[in-house]
Amino acid sequence: MRKNILTVIILAMCLINIVLSAVLIFVMVPPANKSMKLIDKVAQIIDLELESPDNAIANLAVSDIGTYLVEERLTCRLAKSDDEDHYAVLYLSLSLNKTHEDYPLLEPYVSQYENDMKEIVTDEFAKYTIDEVMVMKDRIKDQVLTRIQELFQSDFIINVSFGNILYD
Repeated sequence: MRKNILTVIILAMCLINIVLSAVLIFVMVPPANKSMKLIDKVAQIIDLELESPDNAIANLAVSDIGTYLVEERLTCRLAKSDDEDHYAVLYLSLSLNKTHEDYPLLEPYVSQYENDMKEIVTDEFAKYTIDEVMVMKDRIKDQVLTRIQELFQSDFIINVSFGNILYD
């Protein structure tokens, strides 16, 4: 008789265990799935942020990059660091992404806004002394590029180059 009662108790415990496991599965699995979907979305967003625009530029073929050269040599007055006036003399060149969706629309306007771009370059160079310009050339290029992209309200211009810079 004791064996029968013990068997019934074990059987009842097994049934209770099965019922509680089923409840646990139905209660816990849907929120876990939602959490996993949220984690996947966050991971995708992080991956998108890790891909910088420089990577997209690096993947461009040379044939997809157009060049616009400002023919006139620019003379930019630099900020004063001593009693003498100092100048930077340079050529300005822009690299254009031919595969960008804005390229066919905005490329004809590049020559029309040449004076505005020259002004942007001279304004940026005027912020720095001759010693700073020599050290911070890349920062100046980034600032000029950002301002030119703001001028065109597009990022189809992917690089700015200063050629043959002379400092006086």
